[in-house]
Amino acid sequence: MLRTIVVDDEKLSREVLCNYLAEYCPDVEIISTASSVKSAYKAINKHNPDFIFLDIEMADGKGFDLLTMFTKVNFKVIFVTAYSEYAVKAFRFSAVDYLLKPVKIDELISSVEKIKAVKGLEPDTLKISTLLKNLNRETDIPQILLVPHLKGFEVLKIPEIIMCHADGYCTNIYLQGNRKIISSKNLKHYNELLESHNFVRIHHSYLININHVTGYSRQGEIFMTEDNKAFLGDSYKNDFLKRMIKK
Repeated sequence: MLRTIVVDDEKLSREVLCNYLAEYCPDVEIISTASSVKSAYKAINKHNPDFIFLDIEMADGKGFDLLTMFTKVNFKVIFVTAYSEYAVKAFRFSAVDYLLKPVKIDELISSVEKIKAVKGLEPDTLKISTLLKNLNRETDIPQILLVPHLKGFEVLKIPEIIMCHADGYCTNIYLQGNRKIISSKNLKHYNELLESHNFVRIHHSYLININHVTGYSRQGEIFMTEDNKAFLGDSYKNDFLKRMIKK
């Protein structure tokens, strides 16, 4: 059994989530609920849960305030939020799991399955730290990307990403310093995250950072920094040239 605490200052939201868990997630034991940052801190210290459902906006503070009260976060977190699109994007950049209010049953089941899949692994301390950095920026565009791979995950500075290349269901990410990492996420995932960071899709297999483009040939070759090379698909040509002219 997975042991959880539901943290939300709205009684109805707590009850709905608890009822959903009881009916659709029989492997989850609700060991406590909390209606505030203060009560949640006490409950977590007392019960030592495997993971918590954490509301973002509460009467006595934000869910993030709760996390900063711990020297080390020894539990996993599923955020429950009604936050706007920019904050949801920050969650995705940081690879943390979240549910949008009103909570949908299929998304709840999916989140619990993810927790079960990583049970016994290290808590998401780095993921949460990355999230807080992205949310604390003055702009609404995160500058840090947490990339999951087969051995765990790595934190990248987005301007240092040169290009992404699809490799089956995975993605090769090329970085400054002649580094390459292989992510377990597909290229579509990174296209959605990076399109507002001067990245452009130039081929069904390539996503490039136009700030790293050094040249282009009429044969469809795009030359990138550090001797990297990408190939331009015919259907992407007009968009690429417009973006480069604008740059």
